[in-house]
Amino acid sequence: MRLAVSAFRRLDQNLRARVLVPTAFLFAVTLAAMVVATVKLYASEAERGQIDRAELFAANVASGVTNAMLLGEQYQIPAMLEVVSAHSRDLESISLMRRDGRVVVSTNRSLVGVRLWEGRHFDAPTLVKNPLGKPDSFAVVHPMPNGERCAGCHGSESHLNGWLDLRFTRAPALAVQANLARTLGVSAGGALLVLLVIAWWLLGREAVSPLKRLVATMRRAEAGDLAVRADEGRPDEVGVAARSFDATLAALRRSQLELEAFYRERMVRADRFAAVGEMATGLAHEVKNPLAGLSGALELMAEDLGDDVEKAELVADMRHQVARLARTMESLLSYARPPKARMRSTDLNSTLERVLFLIRQQTRGGAVDVREQLDPALPAVHADPSQLEQVFLNICLNACQAMNGEGGALTVRSRAADGRVTVEVEDTGPGIPERLRANIFKPFFTTKRQGNGLGLAISARIVAEHGGHIGYRCLPGGGTVFTVTLQPARPGERAVPEHAA
Repeated sequence: MRLAVSAFRRLDQNLRARVLVPTAFLFAVTLAAMVVATVKLYASEAERGQIDRAELFAANVASGVTNAMLLGEQYQIPAMLEVVSAHSRDLESISLMRRDGRVVVSTNRSLVGVRLWEGRHFDAPTLVKNPLGKPDSFAVVHPMPNGERCAGCHGSESHLNGWLDLRFTRAPALAVQANLARTLGVSAGGALLVLLVIAWWLLGREAVSPLKRLVATMRRAEAGDLAVRADEGRPDEVGVAARSFDATLAALRRSQLELEAFYRERMVRADRFAAVGEMATGLAHEVKNPLAGLSGALELMAEDLGDDVEKAELVADMRHQVARLARTMESLLSYARPPKARMRSTDLNSTLERVLFLIRQQTRGGAVDVREQLDPALPAVHADPSQLEQVFLNICLNACQAMNGEGGALTVRSRAADGRVTVEVEDTGPGIPERLRANIFKPFFTTKRQGNGLGLAISARIVAEHGGHIGYRCLPGGGTVFTVTLQPARPGERAVPEHAA
C-alpha cells in the first residue's frame, strides 16, 4: 500500500504523468467501447444474415422433401438429407418428424424415434433460438403439408404430414466474432500505444521542455542574474508566461537600479554626515572656546568705548558675527550629534501653540498674519515635545522669512485621518523655485545670506526618527505647504505635560 501511495505521489509530481495517465485511460475506454460496439454490430448483422440463409435453406429442403413425398419416393429422403447436410457447414442435423412429433428420419441417427417438440405444433416456418438449452445453436421448424384433410385431426393438423427440423450451429459465427474482437483489440492497443507515444513527444516538445527552460531561467534570475530573458517568441500560453516573466524582471531591474541609486545617495549622505561629525567635533574644540573668549573680549571693548559711536558700531557688528558663528556651531553640533529623543505621549496642539506664540513674538509689528486651525479632538502623538517644537519652529520661521517684506499669512492646521496625525504649515510666499526643490532637505543647502542650510535637514531627521514623514507641495498661485505626518500615541497612553517630564 505504501509503495502504491509513493508511486502515485511521484506520478502526481510529473507533468507528463499527470497528463498522459488520464489521457491513456480515456483513450483506452473510448477504444474499448468502439471495439465492443463494432463486434456487437457485426454479430447482430452476421446473426441476421445467418438466420435469413437458414430460413431460405429450410424452405428449399422442405420443398424437396415435399416433392419426394408427392412423387412417392419417400425411400430417397434419407439419402437426400445426407447429401444436403454434407454441403452446409453450419448445419448440425436435419430431422423429419411425424405429426405426433416423433423423428422418423434424421441425419443424426441418435434422434430417430425421439420426440423433439413434445406438445408443440408449428403451422408456419418457425425460428427457435437456443433449442434444448444450447445457446450456440438455433432451429428452423418447417411444416410439411400434404393437401389432404385428416378426419380425426383438428385445425391445421389435417393437411400436415409432419415437420422438418433443421438444427444450425452458431460456432463458426462465434469464432469469427472472437477473431474480429481479438483483431480489433490488438489494433486498438497498437493505436493507443502510438497515440501515447505521439502525445508523450508532443507534450515534451510543446510543454515540458519550454517549462524546463523557463524554470532554468527563473533559477538564474533567482541567483541574481537579472539580465536573462525567457521569451522564445512562442505565441501560446508558455510564451505569454515567459513574456510576463521578462516584464517582471525588467521591473525588478528598474527597481534595483532605483534602489542602488537611492542607497548610493544614502551612502553619500552617510559619508557626509560622518565628515560633518568629525568636522563638528574638531570645530567644537578649536573654535567654540575661542569664540566664547572673543565674545567676552568684545563685550568689554564695547563697555570701554563709551561715546565713540563709529568704533561702537564696528564692535557691535563684530559681536553679531561672533554670535552668528556660535549659533552655526550649535546647529552643526546638533546635526552631527543629535540628542537622544525622550519619547512619550505628547499633546501636539500644545506644542504648536507654544511655537505660534514664539512666532507671534518674533513677527510683532510685522505684516505676517499668523492663523491657527487646530483640531480640538486631535489625538496625542508618541514623540519628544522639545524636538517637535524645534521642527515646527524651524518650518514656521522659514515660512515667515519667505514672506519677509511682502506680508502674507501663516496658517497652521492639525487633523487626524487614516490612523495618522497630520500638521500642515502653509505660507503665502513666492514658493520654492523648481530648480531648488530637489535640494531643500540636503545639509548645508540654503538660499539665505544668514542661513547655514541645516534647519530642514535636522527637521527631516527628527521626523524620520519619530517614524513620521515630512514633505511639501507648492501651490499653483504661489505659496508652500509643508506637511508633517506622525504616529498617534499607543492606546491607553496619557499625554504628559512638558513641565512634568
